[in-house]
Amino acid sequence: MRRHIPSTTALRCFESAARHESFTQAAEELCLTQSAVSRQIKKLEDMLGCPLFERVKQRLYLTKTGKEYEQKICSILEQLDIATTSIRQKIKGRLRVGIEDSLMTHWLITKLNDLQLQFPDIETEFISDLHLLYDLHEGFDIGILMGDGQWTDLEAYYLMPEQLVAICTPELLTKYGSVSSMKDILNYPFLHHTATSSGTVMWLTEAGMTEPEIQALPGPRFSNFKLLVKAAKEGLGLTIVPKFLVAGALRRNELVMPFADAMICKESYYVVIPKNLVNEHKVQAFAEWLLSWKSAPINPR
Repeated sequence: MRRHIPSTTALRCFESAARHESFTQAAEELCLTQSAVSRQIKKLEDMLGCPLFERVKQRLYLTKTGKEYEQKICSILEQLDIATTSIRQKIKGRLRVGIEDSLMTHWLITKLNDLQLQFPDIETEFISDLHLLYDLHEGFDIGILMGDGQWTDLEAYYLMPEQLVAICTPELLTKYGSVSSMKDILNYPFLHHTATSSGTVMWLTEAGMTEPEIQALPGPRFSNFKLLVKAAKEGLGLTIVPKFLVAGALRRNELVMPFADAMICKESYYVVIPKNLVNEHKVQAFAEWLLSWKSAPINPR
């Protein structure tokens, strides 16, 4: 351990006081009180075992040792400032983050205060165009995608599973009752999800149904989860959605799960980075921050 290194606060107080030859001006420059500057320099002198300043007719002067120490300290502080500025500049700037609207609204946005506290110099721009995200893999510096993690042009890091649940209103549960198998959800009026990665198709395929059988089922069809959840809350039927979308509604008993178990999908969420950006400092910093939430529960507002 380096036991004989003074604090950077003490060194900054000494450097400023030496440059101005005034504790008062050093205090003003550093936004400290004069007594605070004086205490820091006294601690420094006690550590060194010799005085750094002397007063002559109410003027403050550096001692011979003080002048020697100032020359050495100024060089060290300058190098420290250059090193710190260099790293800050590397992670500073706007970062384009690719993420689906639903995951942004119900998961990531609740964590952005923590990001700003840890990385105040990183500005974020969120890209939710599904064509850019899933088809082209363009327009973002880092993203969160659902898949198998095998993308040839992207580095992928596992983040969390996709869990699907069957949900409806408490009133519909009272009317139709709980179910004991995945396929028995069809005893309810059914609301379909029609996107490319359809939650209802995944669920019913796992339940043993073929695609033609699924397509022949009656019931309204919705192209996005937001409308699907709204329709379920209105009591129009039962549907299948990612659990993070409705965790808050389930806690508040606005929605319930007639089938108690969640379905763990074969595809999961991954933090992805274009391979040419893997070594970018701000990208690395954001990726590490995202992955720090790996084991955190999904708690939407």
